[in-house]
Amino acid sequence: MKKIAYIAGGIVIGIVFSTTAGAFADSVKSMVGKKVTGEYSVIVNGKNLTEKGAVIDSRANVPARALSEALGADVKVSGKTITIITSEEVPNEGTASQFPSNENNQFSGKSKAYLESMKKGYDSEILPPLVEGLDKVTKEYEAIKATGQEDVTALAKQKVDEYQKLVNDAKAELALIEAALQVTSQ
Repeated sequence: MKKIAYIAGGIVIGIVFSTTAGAFADSVKSMVGKKVTGEYSVIVNGKNLTEKGAVIDSRANVPARALSEALGADVKVSGKTITIITSEEVPNEGTASQFPSNENNQFSGKSKAYLESMKKGYDSEILPPLVEGLDKVTKEYEAIKATGQEDVTALAKQKVDEYQKLVNDAKAELALIEAALQVTSQ
């Protein structure tokens, strides 16, 4: 009987910790706990970095230290802030000052080469696996739905909705990239 009480107590404590941690995590808007949906190689000036980049929540992320070291920049970490300082000034050609600012587009002001690279990445590396995953979970959902199991069907529908959101977010970002590219072409 004592053994059952310990097990039940452990379960209750686990539930309390997991729900409070989840509530705290919801209040922090960061990359912690986000889903990695892809991995890719990072090439700087023709040289492959040893560390890989990642697609997290439909956004490309690169290893800051490896990238800055490859570019010859200094990296300083202080608390939760990473500061990268280059030893040379960035030329005006292809920088944000050359392009009109559009506060709603996070890609406005980026260089044409950067935007073309991002567009290529979205077209070939990000969207295809997301669309493929959406198709797969949609088929699974349809098969589960036919069984009539409501609880399992609800979980499958939730998974379809999550994939649909990822696809929609990636398409929206691609549209922003294409809009910023149009501005640079003018």
